[in-house]
Amino acid sequence: MNLPIDNPPIDTTGSPHASLASPAPLPSHLQDLVRIWVHGWTRCRGTAAPVATRGGFHVEIDRPGQPGRYVFPAADPDVLRSLTASITAPNLWVKVCAPRAVIAPVLPSGWEFDEPQFLMSATLVTPGGPPARRPQAPSGYSVETVDKDGDGIIDCRVLHTATGDLAARGRAAVTDVCTPAAAIYDMIHTSAEHRRRGLGGLVMNALSAHAAELGAVHGILVASPEGRALYRSLGWRLHAPVTAARIPPPPGTGPGATPPPVRT
Repeated sequence: MNLPIDNPPIDTTGSPHASLASPAPLPSHLQDLVRIWVHGWTRCRGTAAPVATRGGFHVEIDRPGQPGRYVFPAADPDVLRSLTASITAPNLWVKVCAPRAVIAPVLPSGWEFDEPQFLMSATLVTPGGPPARRPQAPSGYSVETVDKDGDGIIDCRVLHTATGDLAARGRAAVTDVCTPAAAIYDMIHTSAEHRRRGLGGLVMNALSAHAAELGAVHGILVASPEGRALYRSLGWRLHAPVTAARIPPPPGTGPGATPPPVRT
């Protein structure tokens, strides 16, 4: 299956008058991209494998504050209404390849949205072309990629040589659920004090070169708005907006919240 990475950019804003009454036919390539992405994402996060359900996928995470998530390649109104009406636990994310304006009308009251996200892909190597080269770190930094267990899960670390501080990092997982293999990217991050020095691009290029050595030909990721700008500058293609929604946790239970007093 060849990934269609050359499609033109799309409108990611949606229309306030968009309707789910008659969902548009789903291009088969979007189904493939989501399937590959969710399998690779679970490898990056070390969760259970995704389970196909309701035209999408369910991932059981089963960690404190992270019960799991659903991922759908299209917005089906009946599926979304039925699913979200059955969910009562907070922090169980529902992610759909559609703009927020299309998703919002079918969600129950009390749900909240994450920032916009974007499904993107790129070609890592051209078949028959020269092999990918590992990039060099700029002055003052060092970069390494490690496939610690030899299972195609690659970690990248960029260190500030003067202090030894972790300046940037990222992970990619090579998955063989498609042919040729693809790499899924996750947890790309640059520390605030080291930004605007090209380290995000360094992480991506280092992961890409290592993944290509392991046989990956394409890369897929879901980007934040900030990440989208970086990946577009590196030649990544935009396929679809991704909207994520959940029931928020009760007040005082999120990260950094003050624990309740101990009763004696």
